[in-house]
Amino acid sequence: MTVEGSDAGAVTTDGEATMTSGRASLAIDATGLMFWPPGKGLAGIPRVESFLVNAALADPDPCVEVVAYRPNEAKFRPLTPYELDHVAADRISPHRVKRWPGRRTALSQTFAAVRQQPWDKRETDRHLAKTVTNGRKGVAYQATRLLIRAYRLYQRAWIRLGAEPDAPGQSIEVEPGLVLISHHFLIQQHRSAVSSAVGKLAFLCHDLIPTLRPDLIGSSIAEARFGSCLEQLVRAGAPAFCASDEVGATLTDHMRKAGIAAPVVYRFPMPSILHETASRMGATSRIETGEPFVIYCSTIEVRKNHILLARVWQQALEEGVKLPRLVCAGRWGWMIEPLRAYLAAHPELLQSVTFAGLVSDEELIQYYRSASFGVFPSHIEGWGYGASECLDFGVPVIVSTAPSLIEASGGLMPAIDPND
Repeated sequence: MTVEGSDAGAVTTDGEATMTSGRASLAIDATGLMFWPPGKGLAGIPRVESFLVNAALADPDPCVEVVAYRPNEAKFRPLTPYELDHVAADRISPHRVKRWPGRRTALSQTFAAVRQQPWDKRETDRHLAKTVTNGRKGVAYQATRLLIRAYRLYQRAWIRLGAEPDAPGQSIEVEPGLVLISHHFLIQQHRSAVSSAVGKLAFLCHDLIPTLRPDLIGSSIAEARFGSCLEQLVRAGAPAFCASDEVGATLTDHMRKAGIAAPVVYRFPMPSILHETASRMGATSRIETGEPFVIYCSTIEVRKNHILLARVWQQALEEGVKLPRLVCAGRWGWMIEPLRAYLAAHPELLQSVTFAGLVSDEELIQYYRSASFGVFPSHIEGWGYGASECLDFGVPVIVSTAPSLIEASGGLMPAIDPND
């Protein structure tokens, strides 16, 4: 993977990170992926993060590590065996494979961790219980979690009676150099991770949509804290790896308007993940289909502008214009009440518009191999994976005039105002 940027920083001319003797010089954070069910189809940001994590897991370079954040220690640590099983989608380099020590040893280590950090919260107890049971849920996990909680309360009571807590032992694991944190930290509450005290951080900036267009994402607390976390990272000197030149320029401009020094920005070329999967399967050639259709692969949410397509296809029906079937692949998301109302008012639309739901990679590859063309009318994007994936498979795509979509399609495809 090569990285483009104005500052060489810790990247050599051939794109390889320089190594610091005796410690991992680059760590990829997998914390965000732990919140997604294993084996489920990933899209958007989690898909890119899974690609990076699994590339690091397969890398034999010992100076590249995969980590997760430990709130109880306010540190990033290498993955436990059950976490490796959770995030791994492919081959793992042999030196990264960790054996579960067994329940008795894991429980002994857990009790030691509780003695060292007796005031940790229930989230830590849940994580420790998973470590003891190697990620297995069920009666054993619930019993272990309750046992750990009881032991923690006992330790707290003992301290309140005047006993001194055990001093934390010295960890044999060294902290990584540069940690590329997951998107999870921009929308969640682990503020201790987003600080200069934890170590040197970098972040993937996929977009600034929660800050620039909050009207298109809702008003959740998680999204509301996005802007402040972003600013905190930049103030701490964290470099940004941006999904597109447009996002890099937007991030720099936003920080300057906020009175914050512009961050170091690197361009992160978006990988052709699906096409690489198709290449391994030997499934990249064109498939002819009996019925022509148009593909739109995206989460169904207000920002993605599916309602515009519904109106276009409805107008065609009313005017007697024959359009190919529209296939919308992607899960149903948020703020789509107007779209549902429009579909309910025009039930005949479902004769020519198909909502396929969340599809597997294999199904999506089949769609791209046989589609007549693609559409991507989104109001705003950081990149627009569905547009570039169309071109990966040699399928032309009509995009909106969102600058990142024009960039993602190389300026080669027709661009139409998303309100037209």
